[in-house]
Amino acid sequence: MSKAVPEGHTASKTGAPPAPFALGDLPDQRAVFRRAAPFLSGHRTALAAAIALTLAGAGLAVAVTAAIGRLVDAAGDGERAGLIRWVVVLFALVAASGVLTWLSRYWLIRVGEHVLAGMRERATAAVGAAPLRFVESHRRGELLRRLTGEINGLGYFVGTTLPDLVAAVAVLAFTVVMLAVYSWLLILGLLVVFVPVATVIVRGFHRRAGPAYAEVAAAEAAVAASFSESLPAQEQLRISGAVPRWLERFGRNNDRLLDAQTVQIRTELRLDRLALLQAGCVGGLLVLSAVLVGRNALTVGTAVVFVLATRDIFHRFESVAAAIGDAREAHVQLARLLDLIRATEQPQPATDSPQPPARGVLTLAGVGFGYSQGQPVVQGLSLAIESGERLVIAGETGSGKSTLGKLLAGLYHPDQGTVSFAGHDLSCLSAERLRARIVLVPQEVALVEGSLAENLALVSSRPDQPRIEETIERLGLSEWVASLPDGLATPVGTHTLSAGECQLVAIARAVLADPAVLILDEATAGVDHQTAGRIEEALSVAADDRTLIVIAHRADTIGRGRLLLSMPEGRVTEIVGPRS
Repeated sequence: MSKAVPEGHTASKTGAPPAPFALGDLPDQRAVFRRAAPFLSGHRTALAAAIALTLAGAGLAVAVTAAIGRLVDAAGDGERAGLIRWVVVLFALVAASGVLTWLSRYWLIRVGEHVLAGMRERATAAVGAAPLRFVESHRRGELLRRLTGEINGLGYFVGTTLPDLVAAVAVLAFTVVMLAVYSWLLILGLLVVFVPVATVIVRGFHRRAGPAYAEVAAAEAAVAASFSESLPAQEQLRISGAVPRWLERFGRNNDRLLDAQTVQIRTELRLDRLALLQAGCVGGLLVLSAVLVGRNALTVGTAVVFVLATRDIFHRFESVAAAIGDAREAHVQLARLLDLIRATEQPQPATDSPQPPARGVLTLAGVGFGYSQGQPVVQGLSLAIESGERLVIAGETGSGKSTLGKLLAGLYHPDQGTVSFAGHDLSCLSAERLRARIVLVPQEVALVEGSLAENLALVSSRPDQPRIEETIERLGLSEWVASLPDGLATPVGTHTLSAGECQLVAIARAVLADPAVLILDEATAGVDHQTAGRIEEALSVAADDRTLIVIAHRADTIGRGRLLLSMPEGRVTEIVGPRS
């Protein structure tokens, strides 16, 4: 058994391959839509229906313009019957177009929201099941931004910009086809004058928009992370007088965001050149149409159709160009969200692997582990902890105790060697089977907003009220629960119970999970004497016939074990003296 080195020296994984996951500021925007395609599974029929409705609505919208031209010609020729007929057709087209446009928007938004809901669930599940090492190595604010900010941004795009963008593209295409039928010469001239210049403007915007929006997203995430991470540390910042330094750091992130937004605005302003181009084209078309009508080469109705349709083309093109900015931003948000899912989703162990027995030996074989820089925290550690054993892990702060506890619980996977239970490598067990056998109670216990009973029920076995009450009584915690305002129905949270009371909740929750191995990390550290006594009594009951591993400083806690693992030496000795 070789030595471990201090935990406080963040360490590199000596001899280990690089971590298989990473999350950078700038997203991988390559093949984003191909990566997002699996999320459309189950929604393709609804999406096809939405597209069909959009095309039908766009076709009718273009037909309205054509009907106006016919109406004008009928009025000019004095055809009363034809005038009435085209008035009826026009109203029917307007009504049908309005209905189909509403239906297409509804279905498109509905499909988009369902797809986003699937992405939200997938991303949340991926982060929730991600290796603890990944979560700890990334800023909480950045993960929160990707889980909420990017989804919210995509939701806004799907609910507002996307339906308008799809409709504008469809109407634009149908309008060009219609005008080509009326006069291919006029539409050809229009396209020759307008399209090349407009394409240069839009392509210039497109080329600059990707990096600009990506930088804004990264800068926003940095600002959000800096702010959110400062809130829990406000007391410490004020005590240490570090508020000015934190404000300087926040200011740098804020300046980065300001610079990025300035570049974004300048990029978007390039699209204003389209307005000048459109005005020139409309003016030229009006002059040309007047000349052709005067020569009887064009009917007044056709001229009206061309003027109205051309204005619609420019309006739609401007809408598409303006939506490109939102589309680019949504593209970056989608890429960032997919990057998060790809970085956090890990290959799941086979569900048909053998179920570990109810009790067994917990074994470390040549285990090595380190962080990102420096010396390894644990190196070449081998140890066999028999079923029902009482092991205490002790050592100074930074000696690697908590890291070893997380390795034993399967929360960290070792860089070298294996950690196994009853011969089963922990890294090959599904989360459900692993947690049914090994549970770790951390020093800082987080509770969710809800009743005490709801917090106790947060285990895979889904205990009912009678089982919760029976466990509370068996652990000797009935008096404590009765002292709460509403007993098990008392609303609790991380900040409504003391640290020791949170530990009691965690221990009771661990017993409800009924694991083979129970690991407690500094269960009585910083706890008052009375609460510590309750915790020690609960531990005595919780131990039962299961393996108990306690990471501790307190002498009375150490005295309850049979074996002592001293860190960082990695030396195991038998504890001599009375044990309760």
